[in-house]
This record gives sequence, structure tokens and C-alpha cells, in this order.
Amino acid sequence: MRESAIRLLKFLVAEPAGEKPAGAEPLLSDASNRLKVSTRGISPLKRLLALVLAERRQFIRATIWQVLQSLTALPFAAAIQYLFDVVIPYAADPTHGRFAWWPIAAYALGNLLLWPVHAWASVQAYAHAGLLNRISVARLRRIVVDQLQHLSLGFYTARGAGALANQLTVDMGRVEGFLGTVGNGFVPGLTLGVGATIYLMITNPVLASVALLGVPLQLLVLRRMQERINEHQRRVQASGESFAAKIVEFVAGMRVTKGLGTEELAAADVGRSIEEIRITGFEAAITSRWLGLWTQFAWFTTTTLIYTLGALGVAGYLGVHFTIGQVIAFIGMYGYIQAGAGAITSFVDTWAAAKPAMAKLVEVLDSDELEEYLQPKREVAIAGAITLEGVRFRYPRTEKDTLETFSLSIPAGQRVGVVGETGAGKTTFLDLIMGFYSPTAGTIRYDGLPLSEIGKRQLRRRSALMTQDAFLWNTTIRENIRLGRPGATDAEVVIAATRAQAHTFISETEHGYETK
Repeated sequence: MRESAIRLLKFLVAEPAGEKPAGAEPLLSDASNRLKVSTRGISPLKRLLALVLAERRQFIRATIWQVLQSLTALPFAAAIQYLFDVVIPYAADPTHGRFAWWPIAAYALGNLLLWPVHAWASVQAYAHAGLLNRISVARLRRIVVDQLQHLSLGFYTARGAGALANQLTVDMGRVEGFLGTVGNGFVPGLTLGVGATIYLMITNPVLASVALLGVPLQLLVLRRMQERINEHQRRVQASGESFAAKIVEFVAGMRVTKGLGTEELAAADVGRSIEEIRITGFEAAITSRWLGLWTQFAWFTTTTLIYTLGALGVAGYLGVHFTIGQVIAFIGMYGYIQAGAGAITSFVDTWAAAKPAMAKLVEVLDSDELEEYLQPKREVAIAGAITLEGVRFRYPRTEKDTLETFSLSIPAGQRVGVVGETGAGKTTFLDLIMGFYSPTAGTIRYDGLPLSEIGKRQLRRRSALMTQDAFLWNTTIRENIRLGRPGATDAEVVIAATRAQAHTFISETEHGYETK
């Protein structure tokens, strides 16, 4: 039994035959790049829709199953009218001599037989919509990572690690939450609403016309409150980014903080960001709650009116006669109409939270601050001679040159120390040599060759850079040392550590080179 259940579960969520799972796509996939280019400049919502529709067949499958899920739910409410107006009167007809149970049993059996069909469609709809959601979010993450590794060093300097980390985690989570909520509820809710409306307009157009009055009331509430909700969500977004930047600085600067004895000041600065998140989050939650209450009020008002008119129709005071079965079935069907209106309300509410997050991700995707990652025209053996001729450099969004007509020739194999005051351009000089920035004017040559011929990747693969602030990746000591040469053997790793005078203290750690 257990094995059968496992096989059933695997079947429900299995990839369709002949299709590769999303994770099998390369990180720098051509499809992702084409999607990024083709959707450039459009609104965040349209960008997200294009991302979902990139999996066209999966989208169609999910939509079909969700429509079937809703259509198989409609007969349960519609059959109530048949139960009260046909089945029960027939079963209680005194001409039978006694109460006839079989019509009611047949009604119950019909419901029981329909339920597995509805359950099967519901599970399939959930599985296919969930798969579409995960594929779309994975593709969005890959596109963003692809873009990030092509952006220039200036972009990272201007944006800050905290804000970018917030976009890759919190913002991506909000977008994923929106896709999950809407992907699983929007199409089923809308299908239920449309199907129920058609059924009611055919069976009881009078009550159906009254029921539909609640939909424009809810949409009016949405329109009136949408701008207020959007403003609160923009503030939540800004406060979240500010806190992420503060907490990154708080952790990274702890050595300096303790050295200066300013722990309380640093904590107070982070505390203000925490307070801002609390306030903006609370205000956004209250506004969202008011939206829910007003839409519930519109639904409650319409429901009360339906009950009243239904009772008057059953009593024969409206000029038309309603049966009790019609009224009860109508009330059940009206819940489906409300589900359709609720799908629209939920879409607007959840998108209000996801919109600023997606807009920030779109800013990254549409950024023009790309590094011109020159490819090598040919393989060259770089000996190490560097020549700068009339180099000038000015950082973006600044008015003064950091380097002014700087010239220097360094022969291969020579050690050079660059000394100067803070802000004199020492780091800029190194960044220019490594190709992190391009000179505003002048030329830089390596063994007489321009960077356009060598290519940045080849230059950096032939260089070694150790900054004054050591950065360690969250992996073993061995893998940190091996980072520049992933194919290096364990023996070569030990040789490198010995030359750096690090082998002794590495060996004294608990797990040696396998220490995190």
C-alpha cells in the first residue's frame, strides 16, 4: 500500500516525458538571455508574465487542470436544488406508501462518485501549478545571477551588498509568494466565479442580477485603496533594504566597532532600522486588513439582500416564485461568485507586496552598468610587463579625475610599491590594471598588447590578487585555497599554503584543510 502511494505521488509530480527538468538548464542559458532582452523595458507585471509564459506547455497544462478542478466542483452546489426540489418531494410522496430512500441514496452516491474526479483534478492542478511556479522562480533567479556577474564593479559599489542581498532573498521570496498564491488560486477562483454566474443567470436571472452587484462594489473598494496599499508596500520595501544594508555593515564592521568601543552606537543604528521595519510593516498590515474588511462588507451586504429577496420570493411576494431548492443552491453558487471576486482581490493585494520587489529586480536586469567582458582574440603568454600611457580616470557620477595623465612602465618580474595619501588613487591604479574599470583616457598595455586583444578573462586568469581585506568563502580551507585553480591537486594546495606560511596553523586546526 505504501509503495503504491509513493508511486502515485511520483506520477503526480513527475516531469512530462521528453522534457528536461528546470535544474538541467545551464546557468548562462541562451533562453534566459533572450527572455531578458525581449522583455526589456516593459512593466514588472508583464515581465513576470513573460517569465511564466516561457514555459508555455506547462502553463497550458496547469490552466487546463485548474479549469477542470473548478468545473468538477460546480455540480456539488447545483445538485442541491435538484435534491430539495425533486429528490426529497419524490421520496416523501405519500402515494409510495412509505418514505422512499433510494432517490436520496442515488443522490449521495452521485456525489461520492464525482468527488474522486474532483480530487484527482485538484491534485493535478496543484502539482502542475506548483511546478510552473518553481520553474519560473528558478529561471528568474538564474537570469538575475547571470546579470549580476556581468555588471561592473561600479554597480556593486553604488548599490551595496546589503541591498543586493535583500533583493536576492527577501524580494525574490515575495515574488515567489505572489506566484504561489495567484498560481494556485486565481484561475480556479475565476473559473468558479464565471461558471457560477452563467449557471445562475440561466436558472434565476433575478437573484443573479442582485448577486452580481457585490462584484463592482468590491472592485470599487480595490480601486479606492490600491494607491494607499502601494505606497505602504513601497515603504516596506525601502525599510527592508535599509535594514539589510545596516545588518551587513553591522556584522562586517564588528572588528572596527569593538576596536573603537562603539558597540552601543552601532546597535542603536541597527535598532532604528528595526523600528522602521516594525512601523511600516504594521501600517501595511492594517491597510491590507481594512481592504479585507471593506470587501467583506460588500459581500455581507449583498448576501443579506439575497437572503431577503430569496425569502420574499419563496413566500410569493415578488411577483415571481422561488423554490427553496433554488434559494439554497443559489446561496451555494453565490459563494463561488465570491471566490471569483476574491481571486481578483487576492491578486491585487499580493501583487501590491510583490510589485516593488519585482521592480527592484527589474532594475538589476535592465541596468546598463555592464562590464565589457572582452574575449581573448588569442592565447598569449603574459610575462608581466605593464605600461600606462597618459591614463586619466574619473569615477561615474563624480566631477573630478582620480588619476590625471598618469604614465608608468613596469618591466616584467619587477616588484613595485605604490605609496600615496588616502584618496590619491592607489586602489584605482590597481583596479585599472586588473580591468575592473576602463581608463577615461590613455592606454594600458600588457607586454605591449592592449586589453582588447588579451581579454579580461585571460588577464585575470594569469593574475593573482590579494586585497587588504581578506574574504573567505563559506567552504573548507582547501577549497578557499583552490579557488583560483579548481583543478589543483591536494599536494599543490599544501605547497601553496606552505609558501604563504599558512600550512602550520592550518594543520593545527581540528580538521586541517577540511576545516570550514
